[in-house]
Amino acid sequence: MQNREAIAGQWLERVLRTHPGFLGEEPDPFRNPVVYTLRESLRVLLDELLLDMDARRVSAALDAIVQIRAVQDFAPGRALEFLFQLKDILREHPPGRDLNLLDSRIDQLVLEAFDTYVKYREKTFEARANEVRRRVYLLERAAAARRGEA
Repeated sequence: MQNREAIAGQWLERVLRTHPGFLGEEPDPFRNPVVYTLRESLRVLLDELLLDMDARRVSAALDAIVQIRAVQDFAPGRALEFLFQLKDILREHPPGRDLNLLDSRIDQLVLEAFDTYVKYREKTFEARANEVRRRVYLLERAAAARRGEA
């Protein structure tokens, strides 16, 4: 489907514009894993939106994209805007499916993506808190050693 390729390309382009810094078009997944992951995951999401909505494939693709955006400190709305961007793109390039059905599916994806975003933000904050605890412990040990309490 030619429309699908136009939609996928435009969607990737819009998503890349929201990322900080230049991500480039390097196709090698080892040289540019973020772009590769975004490209592949967006294609999976688009395919599933237009076809069967296989829950496992959708969850895996959403997880990959949202993890990148959560770790890069995107605010929640900005992290999930890529899904809303798709609604506009689908109106520019009608895929031959009922737009109300697609809008409803995208809304479902937003809800799932939000849960995923929160999960990754919690993990990020937990990792930061553990690092602070580790540093405080090391400082306390070093201070105790200097006082001769070791």
